[in-house]
Amino acid sequence: MLNYFVKVINKRYISKLGKEKKQMIDLYRKLMKLIIKYHKLAGTIAIFTVLTHFIIAFSSGRISITGIVAASFMVIIFFLGVYGAFINKNRKGMWLKVHRTMAFVLLLAVVIHII
Repeated sequence: MLNYFVKVINKRYISKLGKEKKQMIDLYRKLMKLIIKYHKLAGTIAIFTVLTHFIIAFSSGRISITGIVAASFMVIIFFLGVYGAFINKNRKGMWLKVHRTMAFVLLLAVVIHII
C-alpha cells in the first residue's frame, strides 16, 4: 500500500511545490523510487512470511478462520501482482484496481485477525 500512497502524495502535493523546495522534492522522490523499486521484493517476502506463519500455526494446531481469510487475500494479491508484472504488464488494467483494492481489504483482515 505504501507504493500507492507515495505516488498519490507525489502527484497531489510534492509535484505542486515550488522550486524553493527542490531539496525536499528531491529527497521525497528518492524515497519514492526506493519504495517503488523494492515493491516486488517486499511482496515476495510478505508471501513467504505469511506461508511460514501458516505452517507454524498449522503445526501447532492454532489455525483460525480470520488467519485463513487474511492469508487467502495475501495469496490472491501476490498472484495478481505476478500476473501484472510478468503476464499482462498493462499498468492500467482491471487487475491493478483489484490488486490495490484487495490490499486495503487485506489490511482490514489482518487487523481483525490480530484482534
